[in-house]
Amino acid sequence: MRNAKRVTIVLSEAEQTRLRELRELIAAEKDEIIAEGRRHKAAHDAAAAPLREVLRLLHDERTRQGLSLAAIQARTGIARSALSRLETDPEANPTLTTVTRYAEALGKHLQILLADRIAG
Repeated sequence: MRNAKRVTIVLSEAEQTRLRELRELIAAEKDEIIAEGRRHKAAHDAAAAPLREVLRLLHDERTRQGLSLAAIQARTGIARSALSRLETDPEANPTLTTVTRYAEALGKHLQILLADRIAG
């Protein structure tokens, strides 16, 4: 059995002062950094909402047609586990090719529309 060795580093007074200043700087910016991260996450979640809706519609259509994930796997070549993740994982981020293949396996055509943003 290996024993961990404890290493003690002795810092000079200047190094201790610099380390203390860095910790204070980080503490002062922490709330701002966290808020910025939350804003980015909210923007990401909002942008991902249409994709989540498409994946929900594909799942509903598969269920409506009475098809199993194995049947979709046979039609698309996409692993059943990957298809399941697409339908259930809120963080799923498939390629357009993957979503198109899934839609075509259900006899559907994926259309992408680029439109101006609505103000407000």
